[in-house]
Amino acid sequence: MQRAQLLAEDAHDEQIALHLERIIHRVKHSMNYRGSFSTRDILGSLVARWVRSGEWERLKQLPPEQRHLGESVRRFILDRIDQLRRRGTREDIELTEFTLPDEPRLIEMVELAELRAWVSARVTDLADGVVDKRVVIPLTKAEEVGRVMQLHLAGQNQRQIALQLGIALGLVNKRLAEGTRYLVLLQGIECGIG
Repeated sequence: MQRAQLLAEDAHDEQIALHLERIIHRVKHSMNYRGSFSTRDILGSLVARWVRSGEWERLKQLPPEQRHLGESVRRFILDRIDQLRRRGTREDIELTEFTLPDEPRLIEMVELAELRAWVSARVTDLADGVVDKRVVIPLTKAEEVGRVMQLHLAGQNQRQIALQLGIALGLVNKRLAEGTRYLVLLQGIECGIG
């Protein structure tokens, strides 16, 4: 009996570790996202705009069989492309380049866009000195951590951040590590781990 219980606990611990690993990967990925001009990044950017438009919040209120996520995102993207054409872009955009991914990949893109928005909001909280009390590991100088992370999210490298804030390069690295750890722990708490 005790052996079975130990095996069950090990399996549960392994599931938690895998889930936490996914959270760490997703948080770090969303912090390092800079975007580019590849079709995938353009689609990701448009999906992020779609999420910010409030349509995703509206669709989440509907039963899953009535959501029609792909159709909603597709209409949104086509509307944006049409707006670009009306503005007289320098070159035509081929609609064939904007083939939407399948539903599971689209859902993943929406979740990443939501996570990026969540990360940005939490970093703003830190810059304002607001630390979530559910994270029990102390965060020294939350405002500085938040400012460093805001500049990082804006695309500045560590040397640029150090120069702009007038702090040592090593301290920038330390603040980024502290902030990342804080975000991972907070995301884990919000996902039910912890």
